[in-house]
Amino acid sequence: MNNNKTLPIILVTILATGLLMYIFNLKNETELVSNSTASSTSSAVYNNADYGFRFTLPDTWKGFTVINNIWEGNPLTATATKQTGAKLLIRNPKWTTELPYQDIPVLVFTLVQWNSYLSGNFSISAAPIAAAELGRNNMYVFALPPRWNFDYSEGYLEAENIVKSNPLKTFNKYC
Repeated sequence: MNNNKTLPIILVTILATGLLMYIFNLKNETELVSNSTASSTSSAVYNNADYGFRFTLPDTWKGFTVINNIWEGNPLTATATKQTGAKLLIRNPKWTTELPYQDIPVLVFTLVQWNSYLSGNFSISAAPIAAAELGRNNMYVFALPPRWNFDYSEGYLEAENIVKSNPLKTFNKYC
């Protein structure tokens, strides 16, 4: 009889948690990164002075936006702790809610986090595929999450080609 009462409570708790996580993610996805600048040259350039990198995009991406979000790493070992870091979504200017274009996500790890991730102390995805390093400087490693383009959103092939062109260039950060 006691199990009949706890099952609805557990289900309501799970649903409420999922709803709160959804609302939190929507809030995070609407916050634009304030330190981005677009170049007026023949390409669009995202310059991030906080983390020390530039990301060059084709002309067709002029007017892009950058969405500030967070990646979460779940512990895989008894001694590991939950990890978090910046997840920057470079968004195509053609993106709309009716027709979402493929974002280019850039995960930002500290060097210590990256080494811990590579050692298998935590996971950032359920996929059995590791994040792909895009570049690094003296303080951070920049990576693509596993399966970042597996939903085949509009423009995913263009986004893949941009990433293949090695658009991320780093520079060292000094305190």
